[in-house]
Amino acid sequence: MKKQIITLLTIIISVSQIITVNAAYIPQNIQQQANALTLDAESAILIDASSGDVLYEKESDKAQYPASITKLMTVLLALEYGNLDETMHFSHDAVFSIEPGSSHIAIDVDEEITMRQGLYAIMLQSANEVSNGVAEHIDGTLDDFALHMTSRAKELGCTNTNFVNANGLHNENHYTSAHDMALIAKELLKFDFFKELMLTKYYEIPPTNKQPETRYLYGQNQLIKSSSIFYYDKCIGGKTGFTNQAGNTLVAFAQDGDTTLISVVLKSTGYGEYTDTAKLFDFGFNNFETKTIAKKGNIFTTINVTEETKKGTKDLGTVNAVYSDNVVVSLPKGFPLANIKSNNQLPQSIKSPVSTGQALGNATFEINGTQIASANIVSQNQLPPPPASTNENDTKNPISIRLIAALLALTILVLATTRFSLNKIEYERKKRIRKARIVKLRETTKEHTAK
Repeated sequence: MKKQIITLLTIIISVSQIITVNAAYIPQNIQQQANALTLDAESAILIDASSGDVLYEKESDKAQYPASITKLMTVLLALEYGNLDETMHFSHDAVFSIEPGSSHIAIDVDEEITMRQGLYAIMLQSANEVSNGVAEHIDGTLDDFALHMTSRAKELGCTNTNFVNANGLHNENHYTSAHDMALIAKELLKFDFFKELMLTKYYEIPPTNKQPETRYLYGQNQLIKSSSIFYYDKCIGGKTGFTNQAGNTLVAFAQDGDTTLISVVLKSTGYGEYTDTAKLFDFGFNNFETKTIAKKGNIFTTINVTEETKKGTKDLGTVNAVYSDNVVVSLPKGFPLANIKSNNQLPQSIKSPVSTGQALGNATFEINGTQIASANIVSQNQLPPPPASTNENDTKNPISIRLIAALLALTILVLATTRFSLNKIEYERKKRIRKARIVKLRETTKEHTAK
């Protein structure tokens, strides 16, 4: 009964091992190596973390119980919706809703730690009650956070995932697949703090409002411990998991030069999760490398820009059509890049106006007729260009410039009018003085004549 849902979801999945590296350009010897891989895990996948290309898979879409690798989704939502310096407050439900004997760091009710400290507790000690605390801090309740987890998984392209808790403790309705966990793991690499977090082997949480002693946290991933027989020198971190129903589960990351790989193994026995992961990484690094076949901003082609006028179509010039992002693929080692053909799927001309960053179409890349990648193409420049201006403020605020010009003209007019009025007043004053002098002169002349 416990596995009934899992069985219904996977009844159409074949039990045969599958590889998805494309025979159109993958050498036969690599195909043979993939076929020869023997894994303990029921489900597994190996992907290129940069391109997302699947290099190997075995029942990668089969629904499985994930156990504590569930916590990778919990960490993802914490990084996307939380703040590392925020304080988390633990409720009674968060602390006591976990199974007795399951992984924890003895958090007490009403205890407070930071989100940063909580994420270290989750990744190193797989602390179930801390996962619950993160869930309540982000979404208010454990159930709402579980719905958020499943919704976010679907946004990432997951198709066989349903989460009902934040920690991975067993529930028959809580399942995922190797492929889906690889997508979640790939998204986490966008966060620099996660890269630091997953490679940490030891961390201390100082005394809190409820705990007078320092908590000492030790990582459980044997792949990054140099003293372990399972140490893998290229591994840069990962998350382990175990329940009786899920078996051993492991999501791991490894890097060699420019190539970063993600491995997921589900339902291993014994220490099979470590040996399987090492086999997958060796297969990937020995045979594949990550290549950037086009860089963001590089010119792909040029496109004519036209406008319709009364006299017909007018040619305004061209815009540069550039890649909107880097185009990254995983290729067999030594594969000649000259064998990759690009196809122009852009129009020969477009109508004005064209803005910078405007989507123009896309380009595809093929090997032997098989498409291996595509790229969005955007405009690097605009047509027509903005009107020329000798003054930066002319473009930013033309109304202000016109207002200043009008005020200046009005001022000149007022000054001219005032000057004219003053001149007229002065003229009238001088006229009155002259007239008074004439009158006085006449009176003086009459007096002399009378004598």
